[in-house]
Amino acid sequence: MALPEEDVHMIIKQVMDEVVGANATYTHKDSVQWNQKAVELITKKLVAAGKPYKYVVTSSFLQISSGSGLNVSTISYWNKVTDSSYMYRWEAKTMLAIVYVFAIAI
Repeated sequence: MALPEEDVHMIIKQVMDEVVGANATYTHKDSVQWNQKAVELITKKLVAAGKPYKYVVTSSFLQISSGSGLNVSTISYWNKVTDSSYMYRWEAKTMLAIVYVFAIAI
């Protein structure tokens, strides 16, 4: 069985708070580094849980400004009994991030 959704959300939140921080100001240059570091750390923490899964982690950052919008969707064709997906929306003062985790049983 994959990790409980609450555990995955906690991992994502902890990593995003550590890597970016709720008071960080969005800059494109920083967002590239934050994004790369965040997905690497999230993946390492998921693997460290020791479950028999392969993980795919994606993250998208968006600078929040007046009138900005974001619509995100995903679909997967897999074994609904053993595989799982998780989505987490993380927000800071000037940005938001959408993180997807796909857990595919080995």
